[in-house]
Amino acid sequence: MRKRILGSTQLEVSEIGFGAWTIGGESYGDVSETDAIDAIDSYVSAGGNFIDTARQYGASEKLIGQYFNTNRNREEIILCSKTFAGQQMGTISKIREDIEESLKLLGTSYIDIYYLHQPPEDDVVIDKALYQLEKAKDEGLIKHIGASLKGPNVSRSTVDLCRKYIQCGRVDVFQLVYSILRQKLHEVITEAHEAGIGIVARTALESGFLTGKYLPGHIFPESDHRARWSKEHLNFILGTTLDIKKIVSPPYENIAQMATKFTIGNPGVSTLILGARDTDQVMKNMNTKNLPALPDQTLETLKQRYGNITEKCNTKIL
Repeated sequence: MRKRILGSTQLEVSEIGFGAWTIGGESYGDVSETDAIDAIDSYVSAGGNFIDTARQYGASEKLIGQYFNTNRNREEIILCSKTFAGQQMGTISKIREDIEESLKLLGTSYIDIYYLHQPPEDDVVIDKALYQLEKAKDEGLIKHIGASLKGPNVSRSTVDLCRKYIQCGRVDVFQLVYSILRQKLHEVITEAHEAGIGIVARTALESGFLTGKYLPGHIFPESDHRARWSKEHLNFILGTTLDIKKIVSPPYENIAQMATKFTIGNPGVSTLILGARDTDQVMKNMNTKNLPALPDQTLETLKQRYGNITEKCNTKIL
C-alpha cells in the first residue's frame, strides 16, 4: 500500500483509509461484531493504516477499541474520530466530553486526528470550538485538529466555509467530499494543500451509488440513510452512474475502481476513506492499489462531463 504525507502533520497515511461508519450498525444496516472486527483486521493486514470513525457512528468506536485490545497494534494505526458538538455555542463544552468518551471507547490515550463534524460557520463559535481542540492537543489527548466539511451537501457556502478555515490557520486536516459526481471542491483542495492542510477525501463511491450495484428505480429501506434521496433525484444519480459505466475499460473492471482512482488521483488528496461491512468489501477496496492511475484523457473526460453537476447530486430530502 502506497503512503502519502498528510499535509504539515507529517503523518504517513495509506492511500486508502478505512471508513468505520458502516461497521457501526447504523445507517447501512446491521453488521455483526465478527464481521466488523474481521473487516478492520483485513484492512490492516492488507497494508492500511488509517481508520476513521466518529462519536455518531453507532458501535463503531467500541468495536475499534475491541480490535486494538486484541491486537495490541494501536501505535501502528493513524486513528481519527469526530464530534458533532461545537456547531452552536451551547454545545462547546460537550466537545471535551466527546473526546473523553471517544478515548474510553477506543481504548487509547490519544487520537491522531480529531475533527469537528460539520463544524460551525459563525466566527465566534469557530474560535471557541477550536480553542477546545487546542486545549486537548496541548494536553496530548489529540495530536492534530481536523474539520470535516460539510455534509450531506456541497455548495457555494461549503467552498466559502472551507476558505474561512484555511484562512484561520488553526486546522491541520480537512475531510472533504470529492468524487466524480461532486467535484466542486477541487479548487479548495488545491488551496488547502498549498496551505499545508492535509486532505482526507470521503464519499468517493457516493454512499455506494458509484459501485454500479444499484439501478434507477431502486428503493432503499427507511432504515438506510440513502432513503432520504427523493425517487426523482436518486434516479438522476443512478442514471448518471450508468452513463459513467460506459467509460470503464481495462484494466479497470468496474465503476468503483475507476471512481476510487479518480478521487485519489487528485494530487492534493493524501488518502480517501472507503466504508466496508465485511472482509470481502475491504479486499475489493484494497485491491484497487494494484491498478494504475487513470489515464490523463479519462480524467479529463470525467472532469468535463461531470464537473458541473455537484448540486444536482446533493441530497434532496422529501
